[in-house]
Amino acid sequence: MRSLLPVIIVFFSLFSAFSERVISPVAGRFANRQTLVLDLPKGAEAFYSYSDTDPLTSGFAYDGPALIDMTGPVSLRVAVVNGDKSEEYKIDYTVTDSPNPFADATGEKLFIDRVINDGILNCNADNVIQVPKSLSLIIGDGEKPVMKGGLLTVRADNALYRYIPCSVFTEESVWRFIVFLSGGESGTFTKNTVPFQITDWDKFNFTGKNLIWCIDNGIWSASKDEVILDRTKSHVVYWQSVDYKPENTVYSFILPPKPQLKIDSVNRSVSFAIDGDPRYKFSVESNGAEGDAGIDTGLLDKITFDTFEGDCVKALARFAFYCDGVYQGSLAAPYEIDRQPPLPPKFIASEPGNYARHDVSLSIKSEKNASIFVSIVGPYELGSNSYLNNDSEADYINPETFIPYKSGIIMLRAGIESAVLYKVFAYAKDSFGNTSATAAYTVTIDEYNYFLDANATDFAADGSRLHPYNSFSQALNVINEGKFVHFFVSGTVELPEGESVILSNCSFTGTVDARFLCKSASFITVKNSNVTIQNCVLEKSAESPSLSSEKFFVLDESAVLIENSEVLAQFSDSGTAFTLASSMLSFRNSGLTVQSPVYACGISGITSTLTFYASHSASISDTAVNFSLMNSRFDLRKSNCSVIAHMGRIIEVNNTNLRLVDNKFSADFDHEAKEIKPVWKDGSSMIIEDKNNFIEGFLHD
Repeated sequence: MRSLLPVIIVFFSLFSAFSERVISPVAGRFANRQTLVLDLPKGAEAFYSYSDTDPLTSGFAYDGPALIDMTGPVSLRVAVVNGDKSEEYKIDYTVTDSPNPFADATGEKLFIDRVINDGILNCNADNVIQVPKSLSLIIGDGEKPVMKGGLLTVRADNALYRYIPCSVFTEESVWRFIVFLSGGESGTFTKNTVPFQITDWDKFNFTGKNLIWCIDNGIWSASKDEVILDRTKSHVVYWQSVDYKPENTVYSFILPPKPQLKIDSVNRSVSFAIDGDPRYKFSVESNGAEGDAGIDTGLLDKITFDTFEGDCVKALARFAFYCDGVYQGSLAAPYEIDRQPPLPPKFIASEPGNYARHDVSLSIKSEKNASIFVSIVGPYELGSNSYLNNDSEADYINPETFIPYKSGIIMLRAGIESAVLYKVFAYAKDSFGNTSATAAYTVTIDEYNYFLDANATDFAADGSRLHPYNSFSQALNVINEGKFVHFFVSGTVELPEGESVILSNCSFTGTVDARFLCKSASFITVKNSNVTIQNCVLEKSAESPSLSSEKFFVLDESAVLIENSEVLAQFSDSGTAFTLASSMLSFRNSGLTVQSPVYACGISGITSTLTFYASHSASISDTAVNFSLMNSRFDLRKSNCSVIAHMGRIIEVNNTNLRLVDNKFSADFDHEAKEIKPVWKDGSSMIIEDKNNFIEGFLHD
């Protein structure tokens, strides 16, 4: 599963939300030339310049959308003048002018070519915009949801004319363009001329020349003074020539009561109708939305606002009302069309990242007034192998049934004896029925598995895969907290000088050239614990004779398994690699080599149990012994055991039971040793099983 989240974060950082008057361009980095589109109030003028010069003295006059035919870094300045007030905006952006990366004749190629060549795409019922689904689409600027490409279209009777910024992007490029949202229906543009003017419904001014007038059979007058009318009821305006004669034609105009607006929702669009005299018609004076194109739709009986899927508009529209083509006033109404999915929910976790050492408390947030639905998959137990490959089980876990999420904490619990993985899915649904993309949160809660990499840095070291420990001391601190822990080891890890004591159960698995190095004075003691070591090299050096320790591993009432590993011990005088007291030691598919000048012993034990299977042991010294046991039990099978010495034996035991099967015992003495046997035992010891053992270099029957 490939996440788009890193791309989205980078994408949003490319540009800022548009300025108050500048719809396009915005600050950012784009793969296509940008179009200048301004949202100007009525009566305002605008001027612009490219080279950071003053647009009022050396700029171009803005008379509509214009392509800024420039690549590379662009510094745009825009000055808006409205009466005695002025505003200036500066937008710095970059156009890479990258070639269209898509293959010829593909939908992506054709669409991106259209964006590059046109800059502004017209959208109405007859001009459908098909954004290829392989492209990611954002409608608007700022923090907006990322959607797959799709069909952009509106109703044929739409009267919401707007410029809407849109962007499509891939992982490499962003193409920003403008959609001109338009409609296909226009009303009448015919407006009647009368010798009076109505302002804001109730203000009446007679403007005719050489005419007299009256209202509702009142007194005839030639006054030009303003009259306030009660528009809750009907009025009749009369006028005739100032040269009053009985035969003069008297003209009249009926002013009906002030109407009201009826607002309905129709298929998620908004419809406005007139509740009043049928002589009324109205037009859009201002739709109030960002990017208002200011298009005169003419006089209509009904006005519908619509937009395409993925867009959201919320504004206060103002409509101009006419009675028989004579302006009466305006009415405003709020409206909202929401076809935009909410942003995906955000997860707030008690532990950062996707890896935790303890229970995780999780909460989910979404946009205001949006409901959240959640699905929790897990816990999914992780096996050890999951840490040794690049594929995560999370990629193969799919959401199940979603249920409503109520504000509160979701507790994701750690596993009992293993690491566990959770994946939480959530989506948001707003009051308009729009559904967000599904967000996913993945966390591995692991109290047991740690990483030890000798080549790692100290930065943020917490033992996780991304921030492993780099010293044995760090590992030992975690081990001795009392819980079972499992370390994945890579590189050469040096043990600190002196004794390192393991007091709790643990295991070590080598991954890449894993090697533990004990210097002369260093050794390891395991007390009352179980320890497993796999795929590692364990080495003790003898570079400092004066500080040399005569031991490598000391087991005290403990159990240790050495598997698929090599143990190499060098002592400066005498030494024993493993010293056991009331303990258990097992070697499987491993090797044990001990070397010293005076005395070398591989394993020495009292009241212990030793198992040596499919492994090899070699002791090299003046006096050499592989195994020395007292009051113990020893099972030796399918192994090669040898001594290179002046004097030596494979096994020396007192009061110990032995099982010896399918082994090879060999000796290389510096003199002829005809009287030395590979196994020495006292009278209280017993060889319970002895078969298929090959002897070379020793005295044998």
